[in-house]
Amino acid sequence: MRTAPLRVDRHHPFFFDHPVDHLPGNLLVAGLLGLADDVTGGAVRRPDRRLRLAFTFPAFGELDGAVELHCDRTGDTLDLTATQSVGGTVRDICRGTVTVLPGTDLPEVGPAAGHSRSGTATLTAPAEPRLVHRADLSTVMLGAPTESPSGEVTCAVLRCATLAAPGDLREPIEVIEAARQLVLMLGHIANGHPYGVHVVWIDLSADIPAAPPADLPLRVSWRRPAGKPRPRTAFDMGLHAGTADLGTVRLVTHTMSPAAYRKVRSA
Repeated sequence: MRTAPLRVDRHHPFFFDHPVDHLPGNLLVAGLLGLADDVTGGAVRRPDRRLRLAFTFPAFGELDGAVELHCDRTGDTLDLTATQSVGGTVRDICRGTVTVLPGTDLPEVGPAAGHSRSGTATLTAPAEPRLVHRADLSTVMLGAPTESPSGEVTCAVLRCATLAAPGDLREPIEVIEAARQLVLMLGHIANGHPYGVHVVWIDLSADIPAAPPADLPLRVSWRRPAGKPRPRTAFDMGLHAGTADLGTVRLVTHTMSPAAYRKVRSA
């Protein structure tokens, strides 16, 4: 088994603007993917590979207390766990698997206007920061949303200079972060949740290119389902470039009012 500590930084760009008393899922996934990349000798960030991810979040993580990452490898699949000692009890706060698969050919799509390999994409105007729970516009990774008559909401995936890896390839966590921001936006514009609610991750799964070119304009999409929205919602999102479908991301979340969240956290 390979283990590594996860340094918790209250100012890490992946942190939710609120609540700040627990580790967001994306920070844990970013750390676990980094460990998986080390164990596989860089396979998690290769342009000729795909990643199949499946994570669950069985308990809240706290800002106080070290987080330790664990990785076991069996063939092309890595078993990953993030643990934390709280009150003398070690508990899993994230666990899942990453499978590294052969890649598929990506479309030859030229860069959109305003897109630079070393800068921030300007495919469309960025989404409003508060819609994606961001305080800093430079960390918004979505263009303004559009909705088709059939109910499909689509946003361009922007390159964020604060989060993007150097070089000519995207990191897989960039796609996950864009999907996370889309879920937060949809909670407000599609499901009618007020500002100030707490969005808790339950499950994350994805089948995405490991490292698409940085100058390949990407989009994430979601189709409005029938029926009324519920507090626990599965958001099924697609990843696209041009007319090509590149992958999927599924994020299951539970949305709670501040009062309900405080009750859960104090239980």
